[in-house]
Amino acid sequence: MMESQKLNQILIWNKFFEEGDTEALSLIYRENYDLLFDYGLRYTSDVKIVEDSIQEIFISIIKYRERIGIVKNLQGYLISSFRRQLFLSLNNTKRYISIDQMPEGSFDYFKSPDNEISEKEDIEFLHFTINECISNLTNKQKEIMFLRFERDIPYEEIAKILNISVESCYKSIYRTIKTIRCAVERKMVNSGKLIIGFSSDKIAKMKSKGN
Repeated sequence: MMESQKLNQILIWNKFFEEGDTEALSLIYRENYDLLFDYGLRYTSDVKIVEDSIQEIFISIIKYRERIGIVKNLQGYLISSFRRQLFLSLNNTKRYISIDQMPEGSFDYFKSPDNEISEKEDIEFLHFTINECISNLTNKQKEIMFLRFERDIPYEEIAKILNISVESCYKSIYRTIKTIRCAVERKMVNSGKLIIGFSSDKIAKMKSKGN
């Protein structure tokens, strides 16, 4: 999401927050629904639980509006709220024991309602290699990568969402990128292909094209 769009959403949010304007909140709901829905499907294929969890957080926002503090990053706030509600809903169905005991492979980085890839052979090879590397990451590493590079969530907000320190967030990104870069470069060299200046930005761009 572009900075201008983020600023506009904050302005709309403030209208709801200060005046209780439910039309403003409805606009926030419509503009962020797909983001939350896509995020939820990476944890469960149960569409109803995902949809109900989205509904629940917006009902709670209306109900507890006066208790909500200042929101600086709206996407981060909504994802964090939705994530807690989704885990609660999944826990209530006995699919998971607790939030802290989510299965390691439960976050599916590549799961998406519209995931069609059509690329040339060399690009497909790079996609495959990156996907393979990401598949071997831990659940938390996958989620951090997704939030940072797929959804452009700031490090500070990711730390809040996942209940980790900002320093841990930085270190995880750095180590993950280093691991992926080394693995990709090794495979590309072994295959006789050449990569110049492979970086985290390129990983993000390749993933955005591949999903």
